[in-house]
Amino acid sequence: MGDDALRDALPFLQRAALTPGLRDEARDFDVDIKALREQIVAITGGEMPEIADVRRVSLRDVGLMALTVVAAYLLLSAVGDIGLSTIVDELSQATWAWVVLALVLAQVTLVTDAAATLAAVGRPLPFGPTTVLQSAVKFINLTVPSSAGRVATNLRCLQRMGAPRAEAVAGGVIDDVSNTLIQVTLFALAIPFVNVDIHTSEFSGAGPDRRLLIAIGIALAVSVVLVLAMPKVRARVLPGLRDAMNGLWSVARVRRKRMEVFGGGVASELLYAVALGATCLAYGVHLNIAQLVFVNTSASVLSSVVPVPGGIGAAEAALSAGLIAMGIDESTAFAVAITQRLCTFYLPPIWGYASLRWLVRKGYL
Repeated sequence: MGDDALRDALPFLQRAALTPGLRDEARDFDVDIKALREQIVAITGGEMPEIADVRRVSLRDVGLMALTVVAAYLLLSAVGDIGLSTIVDELSQATWAWVVLALVLAQVTLVTDAAATLAAVGRPLPFGPTTVLQSAVKFINLTVPSSAGRVATNLRCLQRMGAPRAEAVAGGVIDDVSNTLIQVTLFALAIPFVNVDIHTSEFSGAGPDRRLLIAIGIALAVSVVLVLAMPKVRARVLPGLRDAMNGLWSVARVRRKRMEVFGGGVASELLYAVALGATCLAYGVHLNIAQLVFVNTSASVLSSVVPVPGGIGAAEAALSAGLIAMGIDESTAFAVAITQRLCTFYLPPIWGYASLRWLVRKGYL
């Protein structure tokens, strides 16, 4: 090219100006673009030119902007329905030292969730980015129903970290299933120590419609028949399914990994329960650990079945109902529920967005 052409190209030697294929190659071969610019300047002489103001707009950028808009809309809608003046009045009565403690405890779960996620994958992965991933999921959960958002984001990020797709899928399934099992188990263990009446008759007829179950069964049966009957589809689906089952077995058969997966999940649930206890203390309410676990897990399970991003509205109602069942008056229960959700759901997406951008910038998403 010659020295002059190289120097003219330097302002455009940046990540935003590269094609997606070149960006992937640069990442795969650990090419430091900044160091490459400095090397060219050293060889050709002269001074380092200003970087050209270039921004490549991709579908990922458009999607992230759409998620941001949806997140802002959901937050404003939730606050508007509850009433901003009511929130301000209730929060003004709180002891903020306890609220800060609850917020800190809720963020410690990022570490325990990362430990459980790493244990669910069959190979060692970087702990730091995996912890940042848990923070990014907080932002994703604001716009996508929790399980779907967590599984999809974990799958993409774990693959970028080096886990094969089958292991990433197996890890996501293990993570999601273990969370559900832990919540249900803790809920059942807490019931004998909580003075509350549960009338199962009130849930009669509340399950899914029988026609829906039949339709789902038919769809699954047709899918299996199509996979087995079409060689090309079978060749693409069965190896991945086999690898995913092998990944599940590789985790299930190792005692240490089982302990890490369930230990991390239990630690997260207990941290959320203790954070709820700190929030209660902010309003002068004292609950024991069994009551806190009962309220927290029941609210999590109930809000997770509502197809609303983050269970907005349902989670607040479930928390309030659980606290009222513990003998707390309605206004205080509502204040505790709102404050707890601020610490665990409404505030974390602020740094979750920054975490998501960091993962994108580093090539993990």
